[in-house]
Amino acid sequence: MPDLTTFAKHVQDVLSDAFREPHWTPEELERYMAEVELRRVAFENLADQLNQTVVRPRLEILAKQFPNTALLEEQQSHQSSCTFEYCDRFPAFATIEFSIEHDMRFETLFVHLRCRIVPVFVKFVEQDNLPLPSDSVEEEEVADWVEERLLEFLDTYMQLDAESDSEEELTTDPVCGMKILHSAAAGTESYYGHPYYFCSKGCLTKFQDDPEQYAQIKTI
Repeated sequence: MPDLTTFAKHVQDVLSDAFREPHWTPEELERYMAEVELRRVAFENLADQLNQTVVRPRLEILAKQFPNTALLEEQQSHQSSCTFEYCDRFPAFATIEFSIEHDMRFETLFVHLRCRIVPVFVKFVEQDNLPLPSDSVEEEEVADWVEERLLEFLDTYMQLDAESDSEEELTTDPVCGMKILHSAAAGTESYYGHPYYFCSKGCLTKFQDDPEQYAQIKTI
């Protein structure tokens, strides 16, 4: 078993240094907490404004373009999301969500994006965020970022369109059986001249370890 003596000494050193650090006076602590509270109130107001005037109206525009969408009521403060139900034309369930978040001291505001598409036929950005100093947030900058993310999502979602004239075909991952577009493959491998496409690096590795088990073409 590794010796814990050195680690125990480091713990004691850190604790000793902490105890030697000067502590805040009650007045300093009260002043600090008052400043944090002011930033919290400012964040709440700003986040609500951004959600109502920037994020949600743009989600509404997107949602109106499809009959299989629903703009969800806010489950949490400063959060808006839109779901796309599975249908014949778009054979996948999708969700796009924006939330306005903050750091511990309310000094930085984050516009956070989360996307989900199931089953995964195409590559897409699952998460992204825009960090901004809380005291200098520009609505136009937030609007531009949100619009870019929405258009990226729309471009991805339209790749699922079963009525599209696109000539690109779906292929089946030989390991897990998932159907994916060639362009969305996480990896490819040729076995006896036959190309195979994979939804993930994990499936590619499994195939490379034992291609005979998964290949459609069997060797004699």
